[in-house]
Amino acid sequence: MNCESKIIKLYENDGKIFDGFLKLYEESPNDEDMVLLELSILGCTISSEHENFFQALQSLRQNLEDKQIQIMCNGAALNVYPSQMQLSMGPGRLAYKLKFGKPATTEDIVDIFEFEDDLKFVTVEEQFSYYKRWLKSLQV
Repeated sequence: MNCESKIIKLYENDGKIFDGFLKLYEESPNDEDMVLLELSILGCTISSEHENFFQALQSLRQNLEDKQIQIMCNGAALNVYPSQMQLSMGPGRLAYKLKFGKPATTEDIVDIFEFEDDLKFVTVEEQFSYYKRWLKSLQV
């Protein structure tokens, strides 16, 4: 079973930053057509199984939002979102860094589990809202 492990930064709403241990399975042990994320933090493990890593990350983020915790990785940034093609091809680990009024290019591709300091980490809803506004900005 193909599994990658990463240390990932998280922050609580009180400003405390801490590390989590993230396991990425390209094939879930339960269903080989699904991917699986397992995040170990604060003595417990939260898992999320989906068709691709981006959706699994969103589900994990929503679970953490209820606990007032935010994941700090590219896939949780305001202006990062995958195209439909990126989601349908491969495990959904790549996304674009979006800029209003500009179509995304190959130079804008990032790994959703990497971390860049200059990004603003937001809720799933705020990220989707930005994505919809970006789409509209291209229709000018």
